[in-house]
Amino acid sequence: MNIVPLAFESMGVRSMATFVETDQWTLIDPGTSIAPKRFGFPPWKDEFDALHETRARVQKYAAKANILTISHYHHDHFTPFSLGRYLDSSPQFAEEMYQGKKLFIKHPTSHINKSQQKRARDFLKNLKHLGARDIHYADGNSFQEGDTHLRFSEAIPHGVEGSRLGFVITTTIEWENQKLMHASDVQGPMSEIAKEIILNENPDTLILSGPPIYLEGFALEKEDVEFAQKNLIEICQEIPKVVVDHHLLRDLRCFDFIKTVKEESMGEILVASELLGKEPYLLEARRKEFYF
Repeated sequence: MNIVPLAFESMGVRSMATFVETDQWTLIDPGTSIAPKRFGFPPWKDEFDALHETRARVQKYAAKANILTISHYHHDHFTPFSLGRYLDSSPQFAEEMYQGKKLFIKHPTSHINKSQQKRARDFLKNLKHLGARDIHYADGNSFQEGDTHLRFSEAIPHGVEGSRLGFVITTTIEWENQKLMHASDVQGPMSEIAKEIILNENPDTLILSGPPIYLEGFALEKEDVEFAQKNLIEICQEIPKVVVDHHLLRDLRCFDFIKTVKEESMGEILVASELLGKEPYLLEARRKEFYF
């Protein structure tokens, strides 16, 4: 199994886009984005450069893929059929991406908040106009494609239980006695439900989003972050390789957080760029520095 991170915070953008090569070619969460505002400032040039680079990479691997999966309908996790300056998206990019693909997607009306429900409705309407027919609602379902087995969790909280941000589904890919689990936006995980699903799946490699520590004191309590760290330590004690990225890396304190998890768990934990042998390339977390 070949796992290729395409776009993550450790690669300068907001995303968890991942290409997985087995006897099938699967692209998980095919999107990329940058934050319109952070620390009161718009994106720096380097962030736009990273956005364009990752967009080109996602499009390139989408052309190779025969399977695309979408965990939920936040714009950093899929590509909409619309122009987006901070997504580097367009109808043309979306058409090229989804044309002729087999799609396994989050259910558009079950366990979903209003904003994502609207995005899902628009997305499916555009897929219909494109003539896409091989579309499967993945929540809680399993699929066999060649020798590759794909399994999706039931809808679980986007972060803390009861989160207004809605729900996500995880993706597990099994092939030749190897198992990868991709857990978008579980944020730590900050949910006991998400932690148990991950531990029960027990993959060889786990890719997940860490907690958004940059929101502590605003949208999150200190106890939420501590709970997420405790859960991640427990996960790292059980799962051989853990890749933590996304929300966590929007704050430079992420490295202290990861160091603590490593020391407490004695497990292998890294960020997505390190799967490619590259140092983390944090841009949003450093945005303020660019202006001074």
